[in-house]
Amino acid sequence: MPLTVLSKTYLEVDYRELERFITEHYEMPYSVVVALETHNGSHHTVSATTTYAHYDPEAEEGSRFTRRPGLDPEEAEVIRAWRAGTRGCEPSVRALLNDLACSGHVAPGEYLISVYW
Repeated sequence: MPLTVLSKTYLEVDYRELERFITEHYEMPYSVVVALETHNGSHHTVSATTTYAHYDPEAEEGSRFTRRPGLDPEEAEVIRAWRAGTRGCEPSVRALLNDLACSGHVAPGEYLISVYW
């Protein structure tokens, strides 16, 4: 029996380059390794998008989730709190990539983050 595989296209980035970019853009220190809870010799995929899933409990069954343009308000709030120095608030890599994609600083897509040191 042959192995079933799926061919995908990724935007590959080294974790150090992503950390540098995030740190310079937000003027805040950030550790991709800590945020991904990862280790040396690994790869992680993270999606960056310019839309988010909005939940409307009043909508008809089957259509309660709709795509809306922009950054998810909850992700935006975590980023705002992090930038304000709120202790314990650190956004995920996905939230930051979504924010950067929404503001046109990175391309939307699937990112393959390489962690090797």
